[in-house]
Amino acid sequence: MSEPVFVAFATQKGGAGKSTLTALVASYLHYVQNVEVVAVDCDSTQHTLDVYRKHDLLVTEENPTLRRTMHRFYSEFKKEPYEILLTSPSDAVAVAERYCNERVFLGEEEPKVVFFDITGTMNVPEIVKLIASMDYIFVPITTETGDMASSIAFASNVYNGMVATCDTCIKEIHLVWNKVNTREKSNICNVIDKYISTLGISSLNTVLVKSTRFEKDGKEMGGNGIFRSTMLPPDKKFLPGSNLEELVSEIRSIIKV
Repeated sequence: MSEPVFVAFATQKGGAGKSTLTALVASYLHYVQNVEVVAVDCDSTQHTLDVYRKHDLLVTEENPTLRRTMHRFYSEFKKEPYEILLTSPSDAVAVAERYCNERVFLGEEEPKVVFFDITGTMNVPEIVKLIASMDYIFVPITTETGDMASSIAFASNVYNGMVATCDTCIKEIHLVWNKVNTREKSNICNVIDKYISTLGISSLNTVLVKSTRFEKDGKEMGGNGIFRSTMLPPDKKFLPGSNLEELVSEIRSIIKV
């Protein structure tokens, strides 16, 4: 049996979309492609994934339309929602390994991918050690100047301080263009891609568009559907033009799952 792959969406600046991307990719793999996953929320300053899960539980309890949607889905899915484990950066790897070992001991399917939601503060030893324990790092980057500079600096620090020196478990690190105005890379994306290539870093081919669909996480009333949820797959009517399917496919080709 192969070991679970440790994957993190990580940045050192809020707002680039690391928690949203973690939830979207984990949910698509688990609920659409039936890949067993677990998420480790080790951003102890806010535990965003836990906030998402609590919101998902609330809206599906309060909204009759979403409650019916969930009932129909799980009557066919025959599996539980993926676990979200809350922990600190210093305990995250041990918590993940213990969870995976317990699944094997109980005769249950072991996760193929363990997603870590990490704040990327590089001056905290516990976080640096955790980042170095990942197999693959994906760094969200937007075209906003501050986000862009922060993401490039973080990726460069990880590459030069860990990957290039082989002082890490990290096999690959990639930037992920997020909140871009078009489905294709813009001129600024292409310019930055050329620049980061000189630093030994690359970005994924897939970009995620800037769209209100990524904010659709369900409401207590109404029937508009859900795109981002930790308990349900994205509503199919929101998928066209989102590039989420393409993103998951590219990530799977990299992490070999």
